[in-house]
Amino acid sequence: MASEINETLKEKYEATQQEFEKKIRRHRRAIMYRIVIGIAIAIVLVISAYYNFQKMVYTDYDVIRSISYAEASNAKYLKFGQNVLRYSQDGASAFNIANDMLWNETFEMQNPIVDTCGDYVAIGDYMGTTIYIYNSTGLQGSIDTSTPLKRFCVSGNGNVAVVLEDDEVTWVKLYDVNGTNIASDRTTMSKSGYPVCIDISEDGILLAVSYLFVDSGMLSTSIAYYNFGAVGQNEVDNLVSGYNYSGSVGSLVEFINPDTSIAVADNKFCIFKGTQKPENIFEVDIEDEILSVFHNENLIVLVFEDEDGENKFRAEVYDDKGNLVTTQGFDMDYSYISLFKDLMIIYNSEACQIYNTSGLKKFDAAFDRAAVTMLPGSSRTRFLVVYPDGMEEIKLK
Repeated sequence: MASEINETLKEKYEATQQEFEKKIRRHRRAIMYRIVIGIAIAIVLVISAYYNFQKMVYTDYDVIRSISYAEASNAKYLKFGQNVLRYSQDGASAFNIANDMLWNETFEMQNPIVDTCGDYVAIGDYMGTTIYIYNSTGLQGSIDTSTPLKRFCVSGNGNVAVVLEDDEVTWVKLYDVNGTNIASDRTTMSKSGYPVCIDISEDGILLAVSYLFVDSGMLSTSIAYYNFGAVGQNEVDNLVSGYNYSGSVGSLVEFINPDTSIAVADNKFCIFKGTQKPENIFEVDIEDEILSVFHNENLIVLVFEDEDGENKFRAEVYDDKGNLVTTQGFDMDYSYISLFKDLMIIYNSEACQIYNTSGLKKFDAAFDRAAVTMLPGSSRTRFLVVYPDGMEEIKLK
């Protein structure tokens, strides 16, 4: 009798256990279904929001925030990191969009030139001999070049590459943030050509130089890459790659992201890839005169006169692999073109037009007063409009 009771209890326990396990499995499946459904709904909402944004057209804007400051005559403005730089012949200052002054420096320069990369800013006087290096916390170092400087560029770690004039000799030199000379290259037209443009990678490792030289009586361009890291130590003069373009007059070489740089000449556009030994992965011959070149980390815009089209200007937009993304005609006499994600922001002191890479004009409106510059904000619909005596954060509507 006892054994029968035990057997019955055992059967009831096993049945209860099985039922409990079924409930657990059903509960887990329900949770899984809810998670899957939640993810699916979130994906649909994101796709829907992106699609709606792509089709949305804005005709006006709201001023979200206004900032006033003392007007500086002939001041220019640049965005560096998440901050704004204001500079003129009399000095420079940096502030964030909350109008918190980060630093303020006074100096006297006849023709200040500036370069930014990430959180770093370098300021020097054209044909002067001193370069000041700042980040968002203030002055980090200075460089005494001894000989007049023609141009320079700064990396994301404060390294600065410069082109210096010394009679018939031109020097390309690299300095660290403390002003220590890391490397030097003595150039002449007969040796390697004249360096018309330089740029340094964000990590301060690669230096790109565009040289102009004479080849069989013809002006030509050479693009050279120098590596100052471990890879370049095994190469003569740290030269890791170079390309010659006979009959091309180069005007620009520039890094657009950590592994991509571009070069532009009067008749050619090239893209190079590589963080150690850049290689030419794309080039196209250009027939029309290039008026301007703009870029962000993914897109490059070449602007031409639209002689055969319906518009005054034609913008050809390429991605960083050389694919032609879109061709956009427009009529605005532009001061500058900014790129933010997939948006092309064309503006002058009076008005702004915004196109996306699908060719849709998303915004076309005038400013309330004369603007100095317009900078991308925190999203596709927010921008900073800078005036001589203040700044506004606007939201398109």
